[in-house]
Amino acid sequence: MEKLNFHLMQLIEETAQFGERFIPPDLKYFDDVPPNFEITIDQFYYEVTFEKTAQYIWLGVTFGSPAPRDDELTNVKNGTKKNNPRDKIEAELLKQLFCLYDFSKQILYLSNLQKRSFIEKIFREKTGRHFIIKPFYKSKDEFVEILKSVNEISFTEVRNLFDMNSRQRQALIDLAGTDSPENFTITANYSKCAKLTDFIHTLYNGWVNGSISDLVIRGLDRDKFGIVFNNDTFSKKIEVSSPKDNNGKYVPDSIKQNLLQELTLC
Repeated sequence: MEKLNFHLMQLIEETAQFGERFIPPDLKYFDDVPPNFEITIDQFYYEVTFEKTAQYIWLGVTFGSPAPRDDELTNVKNGTKKNNPRDKIEAELLKQLFCLYDFSKQILYLSNLQKRSFIEKIFREKTGRHFIIKPFYKSKDEFVEILKSVNEISFTEVRNLFDMNSRQRQALIDLAGTDSPENFTITANYSKCAKLTDFIHTLYNGWVNGSISDLVIRGLDRDKFGIVFNNDTFSKKIEVSSPKDNNGKYVPDSIKQNLLQELTLC
């Protein structure tokens, strides 16, 4: 069965009121959001299903555009063609997007990061509040603290971070079995240990002082969520089993149920 990645994001309201500038949303803000609605943005037509409980809100979205469109349909088995009966103002809603906000954890789970601005727009229009979706930012020390294991490290050596006689180069040899990276990627599984932690600190310091660029570290945290440190940003995601129907589209109710089970909300 296929897997669908949900990215963990912050959902916050920017407020002009005295006190904190950014605050998490309250359940009551979504009282007037209808269970089903449609919206057109940038020539894409969206159909949205909305659900609210005491624990979470859920959005299932299907969308598509009338263009591009071909005048003919092609039989992929024999190559024969026939006229396309779809009108120029019709669209097949084949693209999908899913989103869940957990009020207790104050985390938004989003299946497509490219549609972050769309979800912001929906929440703003339907609640009248200035919501912002932001990634989580963590320092290098915070990232190392929650890291349980690493499955990929990549970077580009700009200047000689790994001097021939340096302790850093020996750490690289011990960990990766090589001592001359330029465009460098380790793809392997490493459990967290002192040697790995020292190596990550070395890479981070090398990125800070300009010895390397394009630093990416991928791994798992203690809860087995995928986490990524990408230069100065941090991202976290969770994989969910994702059944599809006979037309190759995701089954929204199954996606939601599987995500809730992963989050132990059901």
